Amino acid sequence: MNSLVIDGFQYPENPEWSAQEDEVQGMVDRMNGAKRLWPLLRIMRTFVPLFRDILCGFIEEQDHKPVGLINYMRQRNVPEWYIANVTVLPAYRRRGIARRLVEATLEELRHRKATVAFLDVVVGNDPAFNLYQEMGFDAFTTASEYHSQKELPITAMSLPEGYKLKSLSRFDWKTRFDLAKRVTPEHITHYEPETDARFRTPVIMPLFGKLFESASGSHSERFVIYAANGEVVGIGQYTYRTRAGGTNFTRLTIDPDHPNLAEFILRYVFSAIQKVSPGHRIELSFEDWESALIHCAEELGCEKRFGVHRMGLRF
Repeated sequence: MNSLVIDGFQYPENPEWSAQEDEVQGMVDRMNGAKRLWPLLRIMRTFVPLFRDILCGFIEEQDHKPVGLINYMRQRNVPEWYIANVTVLPAYRRRGIARRLVEATLEELRHRKATVAFLDVVVGNDPAFNLYQEMGFDAFTTASEYHSQKELPITAMSLPEGYKLKSLSRFDWKTRFDLAKRVTPEHITHYEPETDARFRTPVIMPLFGKLFESASGSHSERFVIYAANGEVVGIGQYTYRTRAGGTNFTRLTIDPDHPNLAEFILRYVFSAIQKVSPGHRIELSFEDWESALIHCAEELGCEKRFGVHRMGLRF
């Protein structure tokens, strides 16, 4: 299974899309972590319905071996599903395998009474994009994937006057909800409405997430930034490696009315990661409406790898 996922994320005709060597190590660690936790997950599925809707998928076999894979999982505690890892080995592409895998998944999601399904596709991957459009998906937003090289030194700076930074618990969904419902653009909320049900999760889920991180060789930290009036204006999370190989990752959001926070929040995260997990690339993902963060990341030397369309289908 590991080889199917790893080889399926290689694109000989577009090598910039391919998983890099350090990314492959992180992927292997996550898959091995999931295997180690599988006995516990089977028990949790008996008592927590939400656990029955993660790590689902289909495999297609040809020539007595798996050649295609698709995963899907429910998003939080609402009937919205994310389709991931639509993966086909390079030698078996253009044979309709991806279509069959997606069709099987959509049929299963209808059976599970899903209201909407999401998936991501790399900008420029026209065969996949056109396939998903034919199947009823609409592109409703675009993100950009950036990274910094291992040797890129970035130092922290002082928090701008009038703001406060505090750590954020992984159990605190209300703070994330407060910022998201104010800043998320309308073209996104049409498919992903910012409701409390989309953020509230059973307590067991964050606990399991922490356990999965540990089994996969990583650790995450979260923080929140408040304006002088007490309003939430920035939230960040960064996940760093605790073992060799793999990449570090951060996801940041700031209120567009506070663009002066962009440089601070990026420098803060880079400095924190480099102290605890040096020698790894740092990957960043920005929605295209987050122009202040994108501009600042480029000013600090981060490079764009590729863009990603987020597509949605309503049942």
